[in-house]
Formats: sequence, C-alpha cells, structure tokens
Amino acid sequence: MRPLLLGVLYVALVVYTLVDAAQSDDEDRHGIPKAVWFGVIVLLPLVGSIAWIVLAFTARRRKGRRAAAPWERASGDAPAPPAGTPPTGPEDDPEYMWLLEQARRRKEREERLRDEHPREESDDEPHPDDRPQNGTRPTDPD
Repeated sequence: MRPLLLGVLYVALVVYTLVDAAQSDDEDRHGIPKAVWFGVIVLLPLVGSIAWIVLAFTARRRKGRRAAAPWERASGDAPAPPAGTPPTGPEDDPEYMWLLEQARRRKEREERLRDEHPREESDDEPHPDDRPQNGTRPTDPD
C-alpha cells in the first residue's frame, strides 16, 4: 500500500511541475528552455521536480510576485497595480465604484418603496408634508 501511495504522490508532483513549467515565463526558468526543464523533470526522479519548484519559487520571490498556482497565472487576468499607485480612471477606483453602487441601490430602494406605497392624495385632509414646519398652526378661514 505504501509504495502505491508514494507512486501516486510522485506522479502528482511530476504532473504539477510539468504544468507549472509549461505556463512559466523565461525569468521563472532562469533562461533555460522549456524542453530542457521537461526532460529534467521527467528523467531525474524527484530531483528534477524539486529543483524546478525551488528555482521557480526563488525567481518569483525575486520578482516580487507571489508564487501563484498555474491556473491563476493562466487565467489572463491583469495583476493588481502596486499599492500606492493612483487609479487611472474612476472605474479603477474601488472606493468610487462602491459609492456608485451604494447610490444605485439607494435609488432602487426608493423607487421600490414609492411603487409599493403610492402617495394617496385626499382633498379632505392635508398631507403631513403640507403642514407648516415652524410650529405654527394654520388659521381656519371660517
């Protein structure tokens, strides 16, 4: 049972390092072509995979980016700008977009309340909003 588990772990390690090497850029490979890395990973059991992981990790740390998983790098998403970089437009500013979303939600909520509770106009009694605001009472014309 133990040799089977070790074999599965080894195959998983080799597959991971091959995928990571295939999606790496030239700086991660230290200028070594992909084909050479593939050969090292496949032909040198365990040593090739560990060498790739260590060298690629150090290259990524040196470049100042985190060691992202292959599917994160392959997604094509642009990396976030460095901290302290001013936004280039209003849609790049998260605070502005948050305020815009809050204003949109407030407007939708007001419209929904207006639709649910339409103002019922009655000629017999004045609406509470029509009363004087300074505390005086209107005089009766009678």
